[in-house]
This record gives sequence, C-alpha cells and structure tokens, in this order.
Amino acid sequence: MLTIKEVAERASISPSTIRYYDDQGLLPFVQRDKNGYRLFKEEALFWLEFIGIMRSVGMSVKTLQRFTQLQMKGDETLDERMQIFNEHQEKLRTQKNEIEVALGKLEVIIKVFKFL
Repeated sequence: MLTIKEVAERASISPSTIRYYDDQGLLPFVQRDKNGYRLFKEEALFWLEFIGIMRSVGMSVKTLQRFTQLQMKGDETLDERMQIFNEHQEKLRTQKNEIEVALGKLEVIIKVFKFL
C-alpha cells in the first residue's frame, strides 16, 4: 500500500489535489489505516492518471463523479460510460467549431485594423 505522499510523488499530483478527488468521490477504492490516513493500491496511479487526462480535456468533476459511480458498478454500465465519453467528445467538437468561428472573426478584425 502507498501513502498519499508516495502516490503524489509518483503521479506528479499534489496531495491536496488527491485529497480533493477523494473528497469528491473520485477515488472510492481508497482505504484508510487505523489513524484515518489514506492508503492506495498501485491501481490508484492509473486511476489518477485517467482523472488527470479527463480533467485536461475539460471533463467536469461532476461528470467524473457519475463515471466513477458507474465504473464501480461493473461491466453492466459499459454502455453508459461509453455514452459519457461520446457526449464529451461531441461537446469538445462543438467548442472547437465555436473557436474556429471566433478565430475567423478575429482574423477579419485584425486585417481591418491594419488598414486603419
């Protein structure tokens, strides 16, 4: 079992972030010792990396909470979890399109501004 300090160092995540994820229900497999200190199995490193990736692509903690709940229920929730990924992918595509439109407008403004 690993301490929060060991996990933080190996996962390059601050202990406070790990505590936050745990408090938000994203680490339901975390165990506690007799003093209440968090203890982690090796698999926690993978799960923390997964959370980090999903956060880096803009997935909300609320959505990750739902995903985690489904994950803990097992394989019968695979379709629902896949739906979460698909919905997030569509959200990112929409954001990408909105950014491309905004960039196009900005490029026009920049061209006009150069001639003023």
